[in-house]
Amino acid sequence: MLRLGVAAALRAGRDRAPPGALRGPALSSAPPQPLVVELKAGKKYAWCSCGHSKTQPFCDGSHRTAAPGVSPLRFTAEADGAAPLCACKRTRSPPYCDGSHREQAAPPGPRP
Repeated sequence: MLRLGVAAALRAGRDRAPPGALRGPALSSAPPQPLVVELKAGKKYAWCSCGHSKTQPFCDGSHRTAAPGVSPLRFTAEADGAAPLCACKRTRSPPYCDGSHREQAAPPGPRP
């Protein structure tokens, strides 16, 4: 797994995607691995659910033009520490990775 601090993840998204980060809606040949980020208890975050954000795994507002109708998942961290956030957008427990990236099923997209 890739271990990034929140600031490093945001910087990496601006300059170039960290290994395993999803860039747009298309999957690379290897499924994206979860992005492990440091969260702060009580802080609010917006997890990208569309896959278009350049600041994966966090929302940068790209959904407004690239995926209208899709919204980020807003959540508040319950504890300080590292958390594996989903990069493939297939998780059944957003925003956290549940291992769905290992499945070679349907492409990512909004879940009902």
